[in-house]
Amino acid sequence: MIGVTREMLKATSSRSLVIKINIAFLALLLVSYLVLLLRPSSLFDRNNNATTASLVQCTLRDCHLRKVARIFPNKVTSEKLIVKEKGPSFLDFIQNHVKVGLVNMEEDDLRQWGVKGQVTTIQFEPVSSNLEWKNLFPEWIDEEEDSEGSNCPEIPMPDVTLYDEIDVVVARLPCKKPEERWNRDVFRLQVHMASAKIATRKGKMSQNGTVKVIFFSKCEPMMDIFRCDDLVEQEGEWWMYEAKVDRLEEKLRLPMGSCNLALPLWDEGVNNEFNTSKLTAPLAATRREAYATVLHSSVTYLCGAIILAQSIRRSGTTRDLLLLHDKSIPQDKLDALAAAGWTLRLIKRIRNPKAEPGTYNEHNYSKFRLWQLNEYDKIIFVDSDVVVLRSLDILFSFPQMSAAGNDGSIFNSGVMVIEPSNCTFKTLMRHRKDVVSYNGGDQGFLNELFVWWHRMPRRVNYLKNFWANTTGERMMKEHLITVEPPKLYSIHYLGLKPWLCYRDYDCNWDIDDQRVYASDVANQRWWKLHDEMDESLQFHCRLSERRKIELLWDRKMAGKAGFPDEHWRMNVTDPRKDL
Repeated sequence: MIGVTREMLKATSSRSLVIKINIAFLALLLVSYLVLLLRPSSLFDRNNNATTASLVQCTLRDCHLRKVARIFPNKVTSEKLIVKEKGPSFLDFIQNHVKVGLVNMEEDDLRQWGVKGQVTTIQFEPVSSNLEWKNLFPEWIDEEEDSEGSNCPEIPMPDVTLYDEIDVVVARLPCKKPEERWNRDVFRLQVHMASAKIATRKGKMSQNGTVKVIFFSKCEPMMDIFRCDDLVEQEGEWWMYEAKVDRLEEKLRLPMGSCNLALPLWDEGVNNEFNTSKLTAPLAATRREAYATVLHSSVTYLCGAIILAQSIRRSGTTRDLLLLHDKSIPQDKLDALAAAGWTLRLIKRIRNPKAEPGTYNEHNYSKFRLWQLNEYDKIIFVDSDVVVLRSLDILFSFPQMSAAGNDGSIFNSGVMVIEPSNCTFKTLMRHRKDVVSYNGGDQGFLNELFVWWHRMPRRVNYLKNFWANTTGERMMKEHLITVEPPKLYSIHYLGLKPWLCYRDYDCNWDIDDQRVYASDVANQRWWKLHDEMDESLQFHCRLSERRKIELLWDRKMAGKAGFPDEHWRMNVTDPRKDL
């Protein structure tokens, strides 16, 4: 009996010990829970190691809030997290009453900067990672609609009908810099455009027609979309814009890339006119607008500039004609340019820091001076080796950077629409040393700064080349060059220029690597314009003695090479050879 009693006492003591241990364990769990509830941020501090962060992902309360956010992504929450970083001072205006639309950013990301506004996360489907820049900016599109026309890949945008008015858009921009082609990131473009769409359709517009957009990024936002003139604050990786709604709307109406024409080539059943039915601004705008070209370092392009002015005036435009020149151009040549129709502006030329001294590209960054013409709202720049056959005034209805395609994903800068801006000029100058131009010149440079450009039809800037080297290509192109009334708006004379050749034939035939640019009918078209202008201006298109020697040498080398077209055998009757 005594033994049984002892066994019962032992069992009772064991159960009592177990109960005490359980109570202690429960107490420890309760204390741990209270610590987690009151100090959750210590587990999420970005400075803590990964092991700690992996133990607990969120407190019960935090997890519940995140679950609600996933179920109701547009639900505004006022949860205030502990501030981890000091935000820029210009974020201070975002207080409890301010409505914030977040693009590509989570609410917690914004809260850690001390922002207290009412937050709505803007939902949109990220673009497929398989979509590349070349899909949006292809080398060639079916402008003539010979088959099924051209189409752009779809870039998902937010459904603006789901959201109420917001006071400010805040977006996180992806930045892959310094990766190669970091500025040609499709998702980066998508975030820009989504931000612009929400800002214009749901943003609270100020009395001066602007909306607030703030970006967080190591990379500068795309000035193709958000102009640096509209940048009102910048601190660290934060950029605040007060963007003009009408300008953003203009951008949103354009195709997402050069995969479609910014300006449809024709209406149904009309094969030689632009479709202008969707243009919102009248062609005869009240804004100040001008055509411009640049002449610097030598008078090699003097004759071309004279012919260009004459051809622009013949097209019927009443816009100003501006020619920017440096001090290397002699006074008698300036007088001829003024007589041709140009208003002259003296500039200080700009050196390309990557060009070798004495080369063609050494001072071609002088073209950047166009952005300093601030008395004008828009400029159509036209190279001096272009002749205009029909009015280009319609291009004033399109934004910077509107141009025709060149090759790959780039535009040709021979005819382009720009919007003067001191801010843009400073940006171009700031990047002279770090931007690598694919061709060492201004065209390559501008294509790195203005990656989101708008395709104009080839007929706007028709490049004189025959790269396919087929009879069919030559017949089609030379028909367009010669047909009357003109179907082309301008011809861009690539290769050796007509005024540097004999009148009798295109001297590009005499040089092996220039033969792709040779066309006698294009040469004749240029000389027809030459003959229609005053003889006092024709005087400035004479051949120099050095050029005469070069032409004779090229003919001799062409004969030795035995080029089958035998232009080198032709009897030259151009009277300039004896002047």
